[in-house]
Amino acid sequence: MSRHAPAPAVVREVYDDVAPKYAGLYDGLGPLPHFYQTRLRLVVDLLRPLPRGLVLDIGSGPGIVGDHVRRLGFRCVAADASVGMARECYERTRGDVGRYVSAANATALPFGDGVFDVVMALGVLEYVDRPGRALSEFRRVVRPGGTLLVSLLNGTSPYRRLRDVRRRLGLDRDPIPPMLFTRTEAERHLRAAGFGVKQVTYFDMEMLPPGFADNHPRLAGRVATAWERTSSSVLLRWLASAFLINAAAL
Repeated sequence: MSRHAPAPAVVREVYDDVAPKYAGLYDGLGPLPHFYQTRLRLVVDLLRPLPRGLVLDIGSGPGIVGDHVRRLGFRCVAADASVGMARECYERTRGDVGRYVSAANATALPFGDGVFDVVMALGVLEYVDRPGRALSEFRRVVRPGGTLLVSLLNGTSPYRRLRDVRRRLGLDRDPIPPMLFTRTEAERHLRAAGFGVKQVTYFDMEMLPPGFADNHPRLAGRVATAWERTSSSVLLRWLASAFLINAAAL
């Protein structure tokens, strides 16, 4: 599996290129839209009971998750290392006085200590060369007792492992292959940074092989949804392609 993050400059370049059309990835059928839609529902469910405050959305992309954060009544600061993504988010949210946008690196955030009630980093650490340092920055900017929501790609997932094999064989052309994490690795990083894990939710049961799933998006979505509704927690832990951690700043 991938054990090293892609070069930061390459990550920024790739996301700058896809920024204008990235929001469309949340729509439609297939493995990627299913992944984004499922994660978004889980994040909204975790945010809903929290007191309304200030949220930092690291790796915000064009701001789709931030749209839902604002609808819940939170104020939101969007931050992305890709200037193209930050620009896209700004253009989409211009005029919203409860929303702010910044081009910022996850390992050197331009914000004061303890200013946020919630920090979100969804699909970020997989592309950061020093995830421990990034988590320390997240802890610095969130208030004591505040919430961290972080999603990671599951290192035990057969689907993710097959994706990695296909990339190594040249069947998948991914210029920025992500790192994969196990739950044990993730919890160790979080504890070292000063967070206590409250809840881990596994999601995205992609059971069809990569390639076949991409070519049969409707079937892939139906199969994933069926498995997610019926699978035991043990199966989810080992087979889900990703997990979402709800942690508290100690």
